[in-house]
Amino acid sequence: MTGLVAGATGAVGTALATHLASLSRWRVLGLSRQRPEKPAVGVTYVHCDLTDPASCREELARHPPVTHLFYCVRATHFEQPIENIEENLSLLENAIKALKHKRASRQLQHVHLVQGGKYYGVHLGPFPTPAREDQGRCSEPNFNHAQQDYLRDRSELEAWNWSASRPNTLLHYSPQIARNIVSTLGCYAAICRELGIPMDFPGPPGAFSSLTQVTTLRVLARAMEAIATSPDCSGMAFNVTNTDLFRWSSVWAELASRFGVEAGGVRPARLAETMADKQRVWRRICERHGLRSTAMDDVASWPFADATVERYWDEIFCHNRARSHGIDCWDDSIGRFFEVLEMYRRARILPS
Repeated sequence: MTGLVAGATGAVGTALATHLASLSRWRVLGLSRQRPEKPAVGVTYVHCDLTDPASCREELARHPPVTHLFYCVRATHFEQPIENIEENLSLLENAIKALKHKRASRQLQHVHLVQGGKYYGVHLGPFPTPAREDQGRCSEPNFNHAQQDYLRDRSELEAWNWSASRPNTLLHYSPQIARNIVSTLGCYAAICRELGIPMDFPGPPGAFSSLTQVTTLRVLARAMEAIATSPDCSGMAFNVTNTDLFRWSSVWAELASRFGVEAGGVRPARLAETMADKQRVWRRICERHGLRSTAMDDVASWPFADATVERYWDEIFCHNRARSHGIDCWDDSIGRFFEVLEMYRRARILPS
């Protein structure tokens, strides 16, 4: 099988390409606009821009025909309720068009789409939980809905099938990506210690005690491959999280103690505002501890953290569909959170 990972330098794409390349049954192509800083072993990178499907088609024609497309692309992230539907749909359409050259036109078997909790409106407010894949969609316009409808309708005219995975907040070590809840909260803790202030929880009281689920990238990569290669999974979406539940209140004291700072109370604040003028503080931390980057924006995304810790509602996904199809991936979310945190510290991205 030849898998084309579109978005191969992103967090999900990197994890998936690495996983597929570790399996002898896969030949892996990684589609990206730029060359990765650290190419994954066993991955052949195809450098082109999905806004130009003609050039992508030309580049892909030089490689073996693709049997499986794993679409891990998302237009620029914005922490707002409605993201650009037309742009996200256009990029997916262009990825499909790029495979419509003579050598690949009859080889494509499956297209797998990475969605997320936004399909259910996890970012908008309380939603029916545990969320099931076949329940009604959230009422707000959503590019996840448009992309799924496109694959469903297009696959009826083609020889390939489709499937989708729906992770929630991703848990991962990706030093090249600041939009990461582990590195961002670690940066917040380090700044609190430097300023000599308690590390207050910046979300509302309900968010401190609400139940949530996250998805480790390793879990997602394994599930994506299993879903995309199982005929029984065609034409369906699958929730993919670590399956366990936790509350931020179960993490906060330990997170503070790892940085030698007092765990404060719940004090709602917008980190995007309160951290906006802390670049000099972060630079001071970096110089004292010999960290790799003195640019705070390389380590932390405050708007992303705000959007994550403001949710006073439960985020619970049902996993019955995945389990009934033999996909029973799981992980220990709290244990993995702190394992990833220590990876950032050992890499001198966060201070010890």
